[in-house]
Amino acid sequence: MGTLTTAPTTPHDPAHSPEAHLTEEVCASVLASLRRRDQRHKGQLYVNGLLTARGRKTMRNLATSTREPAAAQSLHHFISVSTWDWSEVRASLARRMERLMTPHAWVVQPMVTPKSGVHSVGVQRRFIRHLGQAVTSQHSHGLWLAGQSAAAPVNWQLSVGEDRPGAPAPGVRDGVPESVGGGWSGDDTAISVVLQAASWGLTPKPVVIDARDVPPAPLIEAFTAADLPFLLRVGGNTPLLAPDLSSGQRRVLSASAEHLTTLARSQQRPVEWVDPAVPRVLRTGLVALLPVLWPGVAVPRRPRPAGVRAVAPRRSGGAELLLMGEWQPNRRRVAGLWLTNMTGAGRGTLLRLSKLTRRADTDFSRICVDVGAQDFEGRSYHGWHRHMTMVSLAHAVRVLSREHHAGEELERSG
Repeated sequence: MGTLTTAPTTPHDPAHSPEAHLTEEVCASVLASLRRRDQRHKGQLYVNGLLTARGRKTMRNLATSTREPAAAQSLHHFISVSTWDWSEVRASLARRMERLMTPHAWVVQPMVTPKSGVHSVGVQRRFIRHLGQAVTSQHSHGLWLAGQSAAAPVNWQLSVGEDRPGAPAPGVRDGVPESVGGGWSGDDTAISVVLQAASWGLTPKPVVIDARDVPPAPLIEAFTAADLPFLLRVGGNTPLLAPDLSSGQRRVLSASAEHLTTLARSQQRPVEWVDPAVPRVLRTGLVALLPVLWPGVAVPRRPRPAGVRAVAPRRSGGAELLLMGEWQPNRRRVAGLWLTNMTGAGRGTLLRLSKLTRRADTDFSRICVDVGAQDFEGRSYHGWHRHMTMVSLAHAVRVLSREHHAGEELERSG
C-alpha cells in the first residue's frame, strides 16, 4: 500500500454531489453521539470533503470543498484538538453497517502507510513482507465487516511500536494515552481492534486474519478466551501437533503446518468459490482438513465481552483446532494454510470465509485509499484516530451508494 500523489484541486459543492443525500443520512445517524451541534456539522463537512475533494485529503483540500471561510482551521481543530470520543462514533457506525450489510466475517487487515519522515505518531522503520524490504511507515490494523459483495472498516488501532532507549515516556509522546503503555505491537493491535468491537454488542462473526506477519499464539489465546470463532492464515513453519495418519497407529506428530498437510493430501476435495475481487468469476480450490492441537497454550479465563457467545468449550492442555490446506488445481505445493477453532465447519464454508480477505483488500484499494485512509499528516495519536473514524464514515457512504446503484441496475435488468 503506497501513498497517493497530489492532484490539482477544484472546488466542489457537496450539496450537489451524487452521494450528498446518503452522506447527510449516514452522518445524522452515526454522529448523533456527538453532543455539540457544531461538532456534528464539522463531522459532516469532513466526510463530504473526503468524498469530493480531489487528490490527497489535506486540510486545505478538504476546506476548499466546503466553501466555508476558515474551514481549514475549523476542521483541523475538530480532528486534532477536539475531545469527542471516536469509539462511540465507530460503535454506532458498526451497528448500522451490520444491519445494512449482514456481514459473514470480521476481517482484520493490516495497513502500511509509507512516510518520508519520522515525526508522525507511530512511524518506525519496519520490514514489510509483501514488499520484501524495510520501509519507514505507520502500521495499523483495521477491522472490516465483510460479505461477498462489500467490506467496510468500522474500527482501527495504530501501532506505536515498542519502547526504545531514549523514547518519550508513555502518555506524553504524540498524545499517546497511558493505556497504551509500552506500545502496541502487530499482534496487540490486531487483538485490540477485535476485542473492542466485540464489546459493542455486535453479533459475533468469524475473525479472519492473515497472521503470517504476527505471532499466532497471542491471537489464539485472546480469541479463545473471548469465545470468538477465528480463522487465521499461518506460515508453513508454524509448529503443530496432529495425529499420524500414515502409520496406522494412534500416535501424535509434532511438525510444521506445511509438513502436516502432506498427511492430508488424500483428503483433498474440490470446492468452488466466487472471487470477491472479480465479481461473478467462479474459481475452484482443492481443500483438505486435518484435526490439530495447538501446543503449549494455556488459555486464560477472562471476562467475556458483552454480546459474545461461546463457540467451543475450553480444553485443558491446549486448543483443539482444524488445519485447512488449500491447493490450486495441478499444483503440488500448498497455496494457503489456515487454523480455525470452528471444528464443525465444512471445507466450503472455511474456504469461502478465507477469501473475504480479498474482498477487504479490493475495497481498501478501490474505496478506502480514495477517501483518505493514508493521507493523515498530523502528529497526534488522537488526530489519527479521529481522521480514520471519518474515513470509515466516508467509506461506508461509498459502499452503500454502490450497493444502492447495483440494486437499481438489477431492477432495471429484471
